[in-house]
Amino acid sequence: MQTQLLLAIRVHLDDPHATKRELLQRLWSEYGEIARYYSPKLGMSFIAKHVSPPNEVHHPRGWHSDVGHQRKVRSYQVEAEFYQSFAGSCDETCYVPQFIGLIKEPNHPEQQTLLMEDLQSSGFTLVHTRVADAQVKTVLSWLAHFHGRFLNIDISSLWPVGSYWYLATRQAEFAAMEDGALKHNASRIDHRLNHARFQTLLHGDAKLANFCFSEQEQVAAVDFQYVGRGVGVKDVMYFLGSCLTDRQLLEKHDTYVDYYFAALKTALLARSSSEFSQDKVVKLEQEWRELIPFAWADFNRFLLGWSPEHVKINDFMVSQTERALSL
Repeated sequence: MQTQLLLAIRVHLDDPHATKRELLQRLWSEYGEIARYYSPKLGMSFIAKHVSPPNEVHHPRGWHSDVGHQRKVRSYQVEAEFYQSFAGSCDETCYVPQFIGLIKEPNHPEQQTLLMEDLQSSGFTLVHTRVADAQVKTVLSWLAHFHGRFLNIDISSLWPVGSYWYLATRQAEFAAMEDGALKHNASRIDHRLNHARFQTLLHGDAKLANFCFSEQEQVAAVDFQYVGRGVGVKDVMYFLGSCLTDRQLLEKHDTYVDYYFAALKTALLARSSSEFSQDKVVKLEQEWRELIPFAWADFNRFLLGWSPEHVKINDFMVSQTERALSL
């Protein structure tokens, strides 16, 4: 398979001397791999994300099903569509790897190889497990400009709802939840989020591990498998929850939310004044601020079914959930 993949890459690039440099990681549940290659013809290294689902899938938490398999396969197809049709619209304010090519296997529709820019060779060499205040704000600025860029844009070729935890695709986890107020209100919360007036393109998996930093503290994002329609505060919630402790959330959440909305306002008002007036920006911010507790509650709903002892279910998430249930 590796020999066949390398040959396919060489043919696609018209470079018989392209070589595989190193394996970077295996995909979730052994669905493929991400590796670094080098092309003398292009004069640069590049990343190949090769998807080839195994015959038997072993989910780390025992959640494998045909529905889960189809969701995973679709996620890789959506990611390829994002890079082909949307990534080119992202500038340095919301940088993403540039699309190089897509190799499809006609006889195996679930297999594909996505070729894209190597962020490490472009200077984005750092991935943090802990972040300082400046780095949190750098990512929030990235999210704000990404959301601002794709507001009111046709994104129907991607997921109808961005994120991997939305209710319609997580019925098994929903069924596993204990009975209670959150379960009874799950559909209402889902409806509030998905039927908001202002919808944009979400990254959908905006955890800290999916952002690469440069020495100059610029940032780029990777992993667009769950990119789709939604309210921007879903990404903000998920990012802050991925990098802040319970105590930090209690102390800094509102300050970071304010920073995000200030950056979003800047991004939107930089667009044509006919598209986004000051009044419309104010209405968007008002709506999305009101939806913050619902975003937390929605993710809490998923976690309680998927892994009820998960460390992310902390006091802050619980308090936000209680607030959503009271509204």
